[in-house]
Amino acid sequence: MTSNFLFNSKKKLKKSTFKSQRQLKVGEELRHLISNALLRESFYDEHIKNNNITITEVDLSPDLKNAKVFVMPLGGKNKLDVLNSLNKITSRLKKIISNSIGLRQTPNLSFKIDETFEYAKNIYDILEKIKK
Repeated sequence: MTSNFLFNSKKKLKKSTFKSQRQLKVGEELRHLISNALLRESFYDEHIKNNNITITEVDLSPDLKNAKVFVMPLGGKNKLDVLNSLNKITSRLKKIISNSIGLRQTPNLSFKIDETFEYAKNIYDILEKIKK
């Protein structure tokens, strides 16, 4: 007797857009730790030292091994220089974070520029044009 079940092992699962409670908590903790490290530690980099950097969000992968850190320098000046400097010091930041966070593995950090402020400004400008 043969089985008539069709099994598709290559079927990809839908990615959920919702984050688990653990992802959110660890992301928020990482955001605080990175902010404090950038504020208190000296990294000997003029772009990090001379700019106030806002960490807006930390987006973690479901396995908590990779983290996208969204940043924005105050005023939006020198974005690319700050981004390059932050990506250079990821290993040192990871070491600083590993001492303070209670995870088996410290997530790999990759820094990205947060574009939501510009997007919100564009929407605001469009709405202002419609009002007139």
